[in-house]
Amino acid sequence: MQKLKRILINGKTYPIKMDLNVLETIQNEYGTINEFERDILGLKFAKDEEGRQIFNEEGEPRMIIGETSIRAIKVALPSMINEGLAIEAEEKGTAWEAVSDSFIFRNCNVSFELLGKMIHEEFRRCFEVKK
Repeated sequence: MQKLKRILINGKTYPIKMDLNVLETIQNEYGTINEFERDILGLKFAKDEEGRQIFNEEGEPRMIIGETSIRAIKVALPSMINEGLAIEAEEKGTAWEAVSDSFIFRNCNVSFELLGKMIHEEFRRCFEVKK
């Protein structure tokens, strides 16, 4: 059995899982996984007064840190919760019912900054090499 991380919503804990199914949803919405990661971390490309991208001495784009994107949370969190529920049900041999996006967003009392951190931690974990 997989040990899934959990999130508390409306007095009940729900499993969360970032895997290829969730990454596909993210990629379909964002175009690239890298763009999603920048958004969940609040990273933006630095630009000058004319809107041109700024580069450092090594020719790499300069980044500025802003706030976590609500869009990134809204794309990832429902998919992560429903993927976790599907995995748990499969492991237990039981049926499962998807949780709606609106239920999640109306009842989640976790700050968007903490949600961004939790999502990014799970995002990083899905790329770790298993030994």
